[in-house]
Amino acid sequence: MPSLCLVCISLRAGGTERIVTKIANRMSRQHEVSILLLSSITPFFPLAPTVRLYQPSLPSRSQLGWHWYYQILRYLVSTLRQVKPDLVLCFGEAIAPAILTLSAMFGRRVLVFNRESPLRSLRGRQGILNPLTYPLAYRVVVQTRCSVEMMRGRYRLSRFSAVPNPIDIPDQVFHIEHRVQRILNVGTLDANKNQRARIHRCARSHMGPDWRLEFIGDGPDRPLLEQLVIELGLQDSVSFLGERTDVTELLQGSRIFAFTSLSEGFPNALAEALAAGCACISYDAPTGPSELIANGVNGLLVPLDDEVAFGRELERLMSDPDLQSRLAQGAREQIWQFAEEPVFDQFEQLINSALPKQSRTIDKRCDS
Repeated sequence: MPSLCLVCISLRAGGTERIVTKIANRMSRQHEVSILLLSSITPFFPLAPTVRLYQPSLPSRSQLGWHWYYQILRYLVSTLRQVKPDLVLCFGEAIAPAILTLSAMFGRRVLVFNRESPLRSLRGRQGILNPLTYPLAYRVVVQTRCSVEMMRGRYRLSRFSAVPNPIDIPDQVFHIEHRVQRILNVGTLDANKNQRARIHRCARSHMGPDWRLEFIGDGPDRPLLEQLVIELGLQDSVSFLGERTDVTELLQGSRIFAFTSLSEGFPNALAEALAAGCACISYDAPTGPSELIANGVNGLLVPLDDEVAFGRELERLMSDPDLQSRLAQGAREQIWQFAEEPVFDQFEQLINSALPKQSRTIDKRCDS
């Protein structure tokens, strides 16, 4: 049975971590699957019992300082020697150069799953290291066609594939008229997710007493955002729900999903809101929203960081139940191309093509 090793920083409650868990659980049906983490944080999402989990027994990076990097390198070398995978799947742009280099030393092929916005891959340290190390990868897997086009000019020696994230689509959802008047936002509470602008716009809009704005997630900006809500006197209209395991149920009970991120790799939260039948409004951030939303058909797209336009379109959406219903219906009709089965078929084909020939699984659909 082919052996796969998925490498990720952690499996905390996040979009990338959720996808890693889904891929590991799915691939464990026909592969030996190991997950190698660089953190001792307990995984948030449940793993299949057949998935082997490796985590370092180390103090935190803040405690060890630069010595942490030496210790984590020893741990990576030791674990890769122990696992001896046929194929390494690396999730995380920051760790990709190290994983590619180590895997090349062990003669292992690597699929790099670049889950960040391609803008990060073109700037700063990653914009220098990645073009040098990504050619070592069998393939660099990004989530949108736009990402491939943005990165190709700088990454001329790298081979790319675009595979979206698999979305769990409920068979049935509540009609919009049976949902509460709630505007939901899901994501890490930080500057890139831009919740601050949403709160400011809430203070200047005419939400009315029946509408609420609720944030699911946690992050470094939460104390600042909570203080901002108090300063603006919005305690009765805005609330923070923290990390939740019932996100799907909350989405299915909400009328509107407001997505304010300034950049994305693939907006999982937006895709899941569309699948849940929410009326969605989003900034046209690079990359992802424009590949999920056809403006006016299954959601509303607003020019990036145009807070005035976002507020105007959100107020129009809040005041028009027919528009909410039409966009929610369009969302359900358009999202099926991102359903788990067709997307996992793409993952399986990609992984099988990357495995050494002697380790490849036989596609049963080709059997006579």
